[in-house]
Amino acid sequence: MSTLDQLLVRHHVDLDQAERALRQILEPAVPLTAGQLAELADSGFHLDAHIDTTHALSAEAVRQNQLATAHTGAEVAANNAISAGRVRSRAAAGELVSVLVDGVQRFPRFQFDEAGRLRRGLDKVSPHIPDDWSWIGYDNYLATPSLALDGDIVTPIAWLAAGKPAAVVIANMGNNW
Repeated sequence: MSTLDQLLVRHHVDLDQAERALRQILEPAVPLTAGQLAELADSGFHLDAHIDTTHALSAEAVRQNQLATAHTGAEVAANNAISAGRVRSRAAAGELVSVLVDGVQRFPRFQFDEAGRLRRGLDKVSPHIPDDWSWIGYDNYLATPSLALDGDIVTPIAWLAAGKPAAVVIANMGNNW
């Protein structure tokens, strides 16, 4: 059974319902008139039940994305040759970005290289993420080339990987977003 099939079964949604819900998300919404809403109510159609289905699918898609794009604490510890306690300490200090997925702390993969090791310099930059940024916004900032880094067209990740000062990346965080 595919992941999609499992998701649909878990939320008691058939494929047609999922398709309609997806169309509602992707197509521009046109508000219903009061008359249309009354007609729907008279026919026994309950709009709230269908909105809940859409919300459940959307929330599950976010959850699945977070699981697929994040390491567990144990993986971070093993890949970086540190203890699980040190992983938690670094997350608490803001040196590692983490999210809670199903009550479990997970660490988005963008902050690690292909071998799962923390990218150079991020432990200095991550504690300075602006309060109004999500981890996805931070990931986008790190992956977006900018001239603000000393006149070079380079991503903040590449800048840091080259051993250049984290202070420049930190100083430019508010300028690009």
